[in-house]
Amino acid sequence: MKIKIIVLLTALVILSGEFYACVKAQTQVEMDEQAYQIYNKTNNELNSVYKQVLNKYKKDKVFISKLQKAELEWIKFRDAHLESIFPDEGHRMYGTNYPICKYTFLIKLTKQRIEQLKLWMDGVCIPCGSSLPEKCK
Repeated sequence: MKIKIIVLLTALVILSGEFYACVKAQTQVEMDEQAYQIYNKTNNELNSVYKQVLNKYKKDKVFISKLQKAELEWIKFRDAHLESIFPDEGHRMYGTNYPICKYTFLIKLTKQRIEQLKLWMDGVCIPCGSSLPEKCK
């Protein structure tokens, strides 16, 4: 019971900042649809940034191969992480807010991945000879 309460409270804290700030829907179905649309838009942005990185480094076959592997592993991580946040098999214990909670966490994880991928576009100030472009002021 305590785990259920902790999971729901955690979701509500995250939801308050990530999703509910931009909710215009009134019914549960409308809110679920809006959450999905926001996730879909975020996922499209991820795909766009990923393609930009692939295009920028298309001549570096070793890097491209490793980035593609990393992206597939990130997808596995994302899905497994979501399952660990909502471990109940049928998701019934999370009630009607489950779709909103699920998409909110997916949005958060996807935004984090976008920022990770942007490092190859924007560069970083860590002079260690990595595949990331060095960009120190």
